[in-house]
Amino acid sequence: MKRLSLILACLSLQCGHAFAAESPAKSGAEAKSAARAKPTEPAQTKPTLADVAYGTHQRQVLDFWKAGSPRPTPVVFHIHGGGWVAGDKAHVASLDKYLAAGISVVSINYRYSTQAMLAGVKPPVQWPLSDAARALQFVRSKAGEWNLDRQRIGATGGSAGACSSLWLALHNDLADPQSNDPVARQSTRLWCAAVIGAQTSLDPQQLKEWTPNSRYGGHAFGFMPIQ
Repeated sequence: MKRLSLILACLSLQCGHAFAAESPAKSGAEAKSAARAKPTEPAQTKPTLADVAYGTHQRQVLDFWKAGSPRPTPVVFHIHGGGWVAGDKAHVASLDKYLAAGISVVSINYRYSTQAMLAGVKPPVQWPLSDAARALQFVRSKAGEWNLDRQRIGATGGSAGACSSLWLALHNDLADPQSNDPVARQSTRLWCAAVIGAQTSLDPQQLKEWTPNSRYGGHAFGFMPIQ
C-alpha cells in the first residue's frame, strides 16, 4: 500500500508540474486584448435530476445526467475540489463528451471539513470522505431506476476531490450487508479512478516526510483555515 501511495504521489507531482508551466508574460494591453477575444464558454447541459438528496444535510445532494442508452451505462462519479472547505458540484469538465460516449455522470456536493470542525468531528475530514462513500452507495442503489451499470463506476476530481476519489479507490469496501438501510448495504468499490492534483496521503507524518516544506492539509485534521 505504501508503494502504491508513493506511485500515486509521483503521478500527482508530474501532473502538477505539467500544469504549473508558465506562459510568457504579456503586457497589459495584450492581456486585455486576449481577455476580450476569449470565447464565452457554452452553458453546461442541465442535469436530468438536480439536487437529489443522498442524506439529510443541505450539502448532501448530487446532480445526475443520464446518457441515452438501451443498456445500463457506465458512470463518471465527479467529486469537486476546493480543499474540502469550498467548491460546488455545478461544473463538470468534459460533461457533454461523457454523455455523447454513452456515459452517465453524477456530480456530488458534500459537507465541508469546516462544518465538521464546528460540529466537533475529529478528524473533520471524516465528513467529506464519508459523504463521498455514502453518495456512491446511493448512486448504486439507483442503478435500476437510472439505467446504470453498477459495476462500472469511475471516480474523478481535482485537488480535494482527487484525494476523496483515491480514498474510495484504495479503501476497503464500506458496505454493511447487515444494515437495515438498503443504501448502506451497497458497495463502495470503484471500477477505476482518474484524478489530477491529488493530495495522495491522509497521514500527516507521511506528508511531512514527502514534502517537508509543505503547510497544506492542516484543515483536514482540525485547523480552521485562515479567512
